[in-house]
Amino acid sequence: MRITLFLLSLFLTTPVWAQERTVVFTSTDNCRIEAFYLAPSSGALVFVNAHGLGSDKNEWGNFQKQLKAGGYGYLSLDLRGHGGSARCNGKKLRYTSLDEAGWNAASRDIEAGAAWLDKRGTPPERQVFCGASIGANLVLKAAAEGSLKPAALVLLSPGLNYAGVQTPGYFTAPRAFRVLTVASRADGYAWESAAALNRAAMAKGLPAYALEAAGGHGVDMFKTPSVIPAIISWAAQPAPAGKK
Repeated sequence: MRITLFLLSLFLTTPVWAQERTVVFTSTDNCRIEAFYLAPSSGALVFVNAHGLGSDKNEWGNFQKQLKAGGYGYLSLDLRGHGGSARCNGKKLRYTSLDEAGWNAASRDIEAGAAWLDKRGTPPERQVFCGASIGANLVLKAAAEGSLKPAALVLLSPGLNYAGVQTPGYFTAPRAFRVLTVASRADGYAWESAAALNRAAMAKGLPAYALEAAGGHGVDMFKTPSVIPAIISWAAQPAPAGKK
């Protein structure tokens, strides 16, 4: 009987049949966005992942494996002009043709992903936006401007300005979600950018969370084995009382 009850409980809480699948949705400015999606265990977080410039959703492979092992879900995007997200307004688009306005508009891809999850039963309070390099800047912009506010943000190698997507105003604006910056001292611009952002946030009374990696930029920091578990552990912890 106890074994039967245990198996029934496991069946009800963990979608053991869940497998990664490719999904497609549309941004508010009519860009077709493709993503890898894995459903989480019941009640678990889903990470919305945005890659770096010139990359695609495949760069999150190692991160996705550890999320799946922990029962977490993910929605790893191809940002507009990358990978399978090659059409906007019915026309072909390559990231190399994006100007400053085009890059700033890419935050709508993350907002569209958050809305897609929300419609399918994962509310924003169970979403974590995670971005690498320019993806970090974009998830911050999406969280600050979008109507759906995530539980937390993870910024891998953020910059004060990547391709015209600036972070200081968004980072220091009043917010309810927590933000973790991850950077390596060897990655000078990202390290100094993260430090400047956190100093500015603390000066305004906002909490600052920072993780130092041994080396690398963006997802290359995952080569340090402790980085991914540290990120997941931080995201899974409840926010301190009165703070997020």
